[in-house]
Amino acid sequence: MIFRRRSGPAQDGTRRSDPGDTGGSHSAAAEPWPHGDVPAQIQRLRAELAALVTRVNADGGRLPPGAVPAVRDLDDILRPLLHYVERQSATDEEMHGLTAIIHEYLPQALDDFTALPPQYAERPGVTGTTPADDLVRQLQLLDEGANDLQDLVYTGDAAQLAIQARFLDAKFRRSDLD
Repeated sequence: MIFRRRSGPAQDGTRRSDPGDTGGSHSAAAEPWPHGDVPAQIQRLRAELAALVTRVNADGGRLPPGAVPAVRDLDDILRPLLHYVERQSATDEEMHGLTAIIHEYLPQALDDFTALPPQYAERPGVTGTTPADDLVRQLQLLDEGANDLQDLVYTGDAAQLAIQARFLDAKFRRSDLD
């Protein structure tokens, strides 16, 4: 069984990071993310996700079949997860995963595809697949990653609940020897 350790607030109100955390890699064009203020990060991620979904809905005619539903599926996973993490807190790893998907990976995939002239979207490239196929595949991979992240968050919290139940059982259950 894997147990996770949550980073707690430091005395100054900021979150402590794991000692081995070297920070995430962000693209050069990406704005640096504030570290330590999780509610502000969640609000910013929520706004970015909403903007991405709005953009995808508006660009639906330009995107390949399956892209818009895939982004909506991601939204269906990430929006409740953001709400949960906002209420329950998150590890640095979980926040990094959420941030990477919403702030980097999803917009990058969409930006790379929409930057192409429309006539190239269905033309096979060097890999033998079309950019449209590549975008849909990237969205599927992001969906799998979001599901894995969701499992990590909820399974970890369920494990903490089970540990607490065993502790309380051992602490307060009277033995036959009493």
